[in-house]
Amino acid sequence: MNDTKSMIKNALILFAITLVAGVLLGLVYQVTKDPIAYQDKLAQDKANQSVFATAKTFEDVELDASAAEMVSSERGGVTIESVKKAVDESGAAAGYVIQVKSKGYGDFIEYTVGITNEGNINGISIISIAETPGLGMNADKVITPQFADKAATTFAVVKNGQLSDEATQIEAISGATITSRAVTEGVNGAVSYFEKALKGGN
Repeated sequence: MNDTKSMIKNALILFAITLVAGVLLGLVYQVTKDPIAYQDKLAQDKANQSVFATAKTFEDVELDASAAEMVSSERGGVTIESVKKAVDESGAAAGYVIQVKSKGYGDFIEYTVGITNEGNINGISIISIAETPGLGMNADKVITPQFADKAATTFAVVKNGQLSDEATQIEAISGATITSRAVTEGVNGAVSYFEKALKGGN
């Protein structure tokens, strides 16, 4: 009988501890979710402005689910997260900002790709990356600048020192080929989505 009472007592104590922990966890989430969302929005806004510095506003564009699914199928590990229209001071659309996520060496890499109405890469800005320090983490300095002002096309990664066509080739970071390919495939995915869903003002 005493054993039964002891088991019930222990079970009630464990339940109470679990309940209190759950309530505290919920409170922590409620307290931190807004600041986290705010920081995420700041990072997004900064990335948008980085790829279209002349834009005054960025308007949400409804994601074409069919085109996004086709891109994901064509480019394994690439996801089109969102699309925004970059609008200048005159109210004219300057192009589009396509937010992409691709699988890197360490984790997913998230970034924006700016493409002008004429079909040129206006810029790339990384929002989040968790690659190897000193190697893949250099993607923002080494890889993304190589795309600037190039005509949107299908890009290929070549090893360091083997660049022969700057228009279509991206020179990999030495020791971080996987990261280099991940970013390049994401850009290719953004270009593919642009061609399928946005080119010509679709």
